[in-house]
Amino acid sequence: MFKRLAAASIFSLAAIGLPVAASEVFPQYKALSEAKGKKDRPALLELANALLQDETLSAEEITYVLHRSALHLVRENQFEHAQQRLTQLALHLKDFPDDNLQGKYHWVSGDLSLLLGDNQAAEYHFGQAVVLFTQTQDIRMLSHAHRLLANVLSAKRDYFQAVSHVYQAKDTALKINHTQLFDAALSTEARIYSDFKQFDKALDVLNQKLQVQNDQAQVSQAHLSATYFSLAKIYRNLSDHEAALSAFKKAYELDAQLQDKNYMGISLLQIANQHLELDDITAAQLAVEQALTLFKTVKNSQNIGQAQAMLGQVKLAKQQFDEAITLLKTGLEKISYDKNRQLNEKYSAYLGQALSYTQPARAVALLTPMLDSASSHNTLRILTSLSRAHKHLAHFEQALSYHEQALSHKQILNEQEITARLQAKKLNSELGLKSLEVSELQAGLEEQQQDTKTRTVVLASAIIVLTNFLLLFYLYHLKRRRVMEKETELLNQSLNLKQQLLADVSHELRTPLTVLKLNIEALEYNLTEDPKATYQVLQRRLDMLNTLIADIYELAQADTNNLRLEFETLQASSLFDELLIAIGPIIDVPDIEVSYDNHLQDSLQVECDISRLNQVFNNLARNSVHYTDRPGKIKIRVYQQHHTIVCTFEDSAPGVSSAALGKLFERLYRCDKSRSRDLGGSGLGLSICEKIIELHHGAIEAKHSELGGVFIKFTLPIKLTHT
Repeated sequence: MFKRLAAASIFSLAAIGLPVAASEVFPQYKALSEAKGKKDRPALLELANALLQDETLSAEEITYVLHRSALHLVRENQFEHAQQRLTQLALHLKDFPDDNLQGKYHWVSGDLSLLLGDNQAAEYHFGQAVVLFTQTQDIRMLSHAHRLLANVLSAKRDYFQAVSHVYQAKDTALKINHTQLFDAALSTEARIYSDFKQFDKALDVLNQKLQVQNDQAQVSQAHLSATYFSLAKIYRNLSDHEAALSAFKKAYELDAQLQDKNYMGISLLQIANQHLELDDITAAQLAVEQALTLFKTVKNSQNIGQAQAMLGQVKLAKQQFDEAITLLKTGLEKISYDKNRQLNEKYSAYLGQALSYTQPARAVALLTPMLDSASSHNTLRILTSLSRAHKHLAHFEQALSYHEQALSHKQILNEQEITARLQAKKLNSELGLKSLEVSELQAGLEEQQQDTKTRTVVLASAIIVLTNFLLLFYLYHLKRRRVMEKETELLNQSLNLKQQLLADVSHELRTPLTVLKLNIEALEYNLTEDPKATYQVLQRRLDMLNTLIADIYELAQADTNNLRLEFETLQASSLFDELLIAIGPIIDVPDIEVSYDNHLQDSLQVECDISRLNQVFNNLARNSVHYTDRPGKIKIRVYQQHHTIVCTFEDSAPGVSSAALGKLFERLYRCDKSRSRDLGGSGLGLSICEKIIELHHGAIEAKHSELGGVFIKFTLPIKLTHT
């Protein structure tokens, strides 16, 4: 209480211009600047300006005031003034050097650079701070510097270096038993793992953080709530919506205990999102309405708008389009495009989707300009809504064009996700080797700070990495030799489906990965005479891996009932005509005669996911084209049989043996050479077709074709209409 009264007196004297001795003011300024809890920064900045005008202030005191006031200016978002104050500090430190304050200068400069979006400058400043705090043995600030440098490196996608620095941030925090610093480092580590799709590692780190917090005698409920919220987001990224819902509810309970109505509302919106993912629309609506009530209590306009817009999203899920349009418009009026472009764009896309059902012309007017600037995920919703709107307007050519763009964009998103997962797996496999380098580097920093010792550590780490690589290379060839020796024996054994799939996937992945490693090593050590040809080999192998992993991922989704279909009722005859048009570029090849017969009545309807049926048509068409000798024939027929629609693909020679015919739908089954996978397929296409048709409650089978090749037949149930 005395300090507060003294500070208030000093502020008052300084404000009215009465002289106050620096010897009296500076100690109070320092105590108030370093006090824990909320600070009156504007008052501290006024006092700092007064102190800097005092000629009796010592050089060390000037350094302190310049540093602290620069930090306060950054926290008050006065970035221009903060940069000016930092320039003053840099000039002052040239005349009065202080390594520790020089480190703090770089630390504040890095923080300012981050806020201004200059990651390159932030990386430089935090790097300099690490060097200087290491020299001065300021362990607390060293942990801060390592952690913030890790954040910058993660934003640059330099994950190995980011993990290295976050490990050092944790290590330095443990040295001084600083729980808050260690907790902050764990949060950064979890975010880094999440950034490069290592969600399992992020979960491990967050669970460790939760354990650390629960072990504390007095744990902050706000920090616990933030940890549960982070856990929920990881579960959401893993599509484990039940676990995400549970974690968001835990965060909400903690926010409720703190009576933080704003955070309670934010947690409720996330809870509503998970209910929507789980198709519990009633629970989602209840959660959003509760959040809206809380936001109105605290008068948070932006969050009120978000809750109203999300309530519109719920109404859209219930197909109450007019109510959805009204709520989305009301919400968007409160969500500023300049302040929160991402949120505004998201709900504008939902508004366009709602309009596409009842006001297609307005939907086209709203969504068309958004295509050029929309994010990748919003683009898919916009294209789908534009296709629907143009269809309602009888602009069928444009509707088909947008539909094809949506399919293409969805495929691109899938490929990007697969590429990201593949990259994440690659990073994960190399992370173990890089951790050796981190461990050696940490040991070197503790024992010796000289450059010669650092070079020795790096060299030792490189030798360890090389030794591990050679060991893995030797083990691979040893394993390959054993597999070759047992190949005859394995051919005579009967393996169940799971064992066969694991063995085949291992074989499919191992060979291209080995080729990739060898070619990368050749490029790294300049052992190849034609780098361009080597890059082409790498590209082909990566394409094969992408195709295989995409197909495996889809089959895994189907096996775990996570392959979701978006069913809609369509006129059957037109549907198959559209599917044929979509595969036109595939079947339009020289020396292949293609015939198509559609005998369906116009009154027949079918309930299906058109994008998945298009995938079936693509796979069957590619198989027929790839595995038919030239000149050849492909015959496609569609007709009604009882209560089903039958579609057949048959092609001319070559065919397959009767024994092989029954195994065509087995995963990664190798047929004879005429139907091998040398043409770039994954060997999973027909298995995927079988799964998709099964999810449509249909059936698919293979027979010998009268044309000399293979006859594929699949059926779909007709949607019965009640009169």
